[in-house]
Amino acid sequence: MKLIVGLGNPGPEYRMTRHNFGFWVADRIGTTSGAHFSARKDLFCDLARLEIQGQPVLLAKPTTYMNLSGKAVRAVVSWYKIAQADMLVMHDDVSLPLGRMRFQKNGGAGGQHGIESIIEEFGGRKDFDRLKLGTGPDPGGSMRAGYVLSAIPEADRPLVERCVEMARQAVLFWVERGTEQAANQFNGLHLDILPSVDGI
Repeated sequence: MKLIVGLGNPGPEYRMTRHNFGFWVADRIGTTSGAHFSARKDLFCDLARLEIQGQPVLLAKPTTYMNLSGKAVRAVVSWYKIAQADMLVMHDDVSLPLGRMRFQKNGGAGGQHGIESIIEEFGGRKDFDRLKLGTGPDPGGSMRAGYVLSAIPEADRPLVERCVEMARQAVLFWVERGTEQAANQFNGLHLDILPSVDGI
């Protein structure tokens, strides 16, 4: 069984913020797959079951705040006995510009508090896959916290829509073919300069 986790903050006030990019992709995967999220208070998340490419998949959105995401991820992994190697975490990344995404295996948190929390909950282990979703450019320093918690400007929303749909396709590809092939296929894409194709 695979576990796909979208990171974000709960509550309507955060719904359109850059920090909730992982939630947007999780919602898109659930909607297009006909899966429905159910509240799992015991696991600190909203959880959906679906099948992708013939494989059973759990789709989770932590209901903790971002910096406590690891609590929910560890609870789901423990309850369903999921190997960390079968887990993909989708999250915003200010080091990548809007229109880019990047699959990564292992590696540090890079200042992303949700990933920091997950690594901490797993005793420093980093052997899980990530899909980094670009929300940059990074304003840096003390401005970063306000930037990731600010709403995506209206002018950028068509590009965000393309990114969410491409990320959904990338996750399906990851389930079927794994991180290395997914990285080769999607890490080099620049959606901000590509013409719209295939409905994206």
